[in-house]
Amino acid sequence: MDSSSTGPSTASSTFPTVTSSSTVDPSVDAFTRSTSSPFADGYDVDAERAILAQLVADGDPDPADPLFGRYQLLLEREEALNHMRETHSLRQGSDPLVRPHEAQEISRIGQLGSDGADRMRLHTRDAMRLFLGRSVVPGEQGHPMAGGRRVAASLRALWALSGNDNPYADWKLIEIADRIGGIRRANELEQQHARQLLDVAREKGLDYSVLQSREPAFVSLGFGSPYGYMIVMLLVELDYLVRVVRSAVLRDLMSSTEGFRRIGSAKHRCLSVFHFAVHCQRVLSRAELLPLSRVDFLPNADAAARVRVEAARALLGVLPRDVFTGAREPRHSRRRVSRLSDAELRLLDSVPLSGDDAVPEAAAASLVQ
Repeated sequence: MDSSSTGPSTASSTFPTVTSSSTVDPSVDAFTRSTSSPFADGYDVDAERAILAQLVADGDPDPADPLFGRYQLLLEREEALNHMRETHSLRQGSDPLVRPHEAQEISRIGQLGSDGADRMRLHTRDAMRLFLGRSVVPGEQGHPMAGGRRVAASLRALWALSGNDNPYADWKLIEIADRIGGIRRANELEQQHARQLLDVAREKGLDYSVLQSREPAFVSLGFGSPYGYMIVMLLVELDYLVRVVRSAVLRDLMSSTEGFRRIGSAKHRCLSVFHFAVHCQRVLSRAELLPLSRVDFLPNADAAARVRVEAARALLGVLPRDVFTGAREPRHSRRRVSRLSDAELRLLDSVPLSGDDAVPEAAAASLVQ
């Protein structure tokens, strides 16, 4: 029997090899099927489009063509598929049992936000001064002290730059978070030391309470990034450390000199990361470096991109390979990149990240004038 008179095909989902129209069954009910088809009969739109490519390219094929019937069926199924997709979009991708007006409610839900009720309670002037910072008296010389509020703003700016696929913003967010984590661990050890002294005294019969202010300061926060709250936790823990150390000094369990030294060291650790964060944000927020992204590192980047890369390298150092490829990411990032293909990863991995120091220094010279 001629193949043109056969019933519906049971072909697999793979594309058939087509050499000429004469080898394709022209019957309307003879079409390629796929297990992933949205149609009940398994109709494979992509495979049929490949088979009927010549008729599709023609746009107005001859009705006498033996495959014209299958071509018309393709048009009908493509229109039906588009209708399915429109309905799916109208339902916001929800279950078919959900009615469209119910599904539309998801688009009316606003972005999550804070009601502004978050507050930080501080008992010591040491912690409060670290939060406030200190500016230079007008008309006098000196160096300003970066405070927690400014540092939180700087980290939010770096967080925003990470959304531009800026690898240096990613790197500095990682570095700053690591340094803050190290400071918090060091402060925890200091707290444990002072608490052990107090606990030993309690075992011997001294009942005590950790010093606290009669009128602590309550600071409204409302930070717009998780990094702001990272600074908050650093400050409240430092505040508690100061209280515990001074509690030990008051009970003569630690000398005043030792207490002063321990508190001073803790404050210095905080200030070191504060100023580092502000410095990184100021460098990367310069107008010349704002457009910096991973694309600038690719071989086909233009001259302006190469200048940005060289200047960033000179000002902030050579970018670590694992940060550049995305293998190591910040704790919080606004970068939204789907999983890279093997080819893309190989391309990123092949990009040179260090170069002749004379070139970066020359490029950076114009940015630090």
